[in-house]
Amino acid sequence: MVIKIPCSGHKDCFANTNGYCTCLMNNDFGGRDCPFYKKKAQFESELENTRYTLTKKGRTDLIEMYHRRRVNAQKQ
Repeated sequence: MVIKIPCSGHKDCFANTNGYCTCLMNNDFGGRDCPFYKKKAQFESELENTRYTLTKKGRTDLIEMYHRRRVNAQKQ
């Protein structure tokens, strides 16, 4: 069973897909703002830097593994 966590606080967040968070299993932060919030542009920039670093270190296996998880989470 897939648990979908509603996310209405940040519609421009990289993890917000159709109003649901694709990263977290719980979004109760005790009244505080989500500490994982990032705009899509910031996330894409950091992702590209991470890909570069992992490729340089020869760890393309990690890129493939996490990309697969991300794609699967967005499909749900």
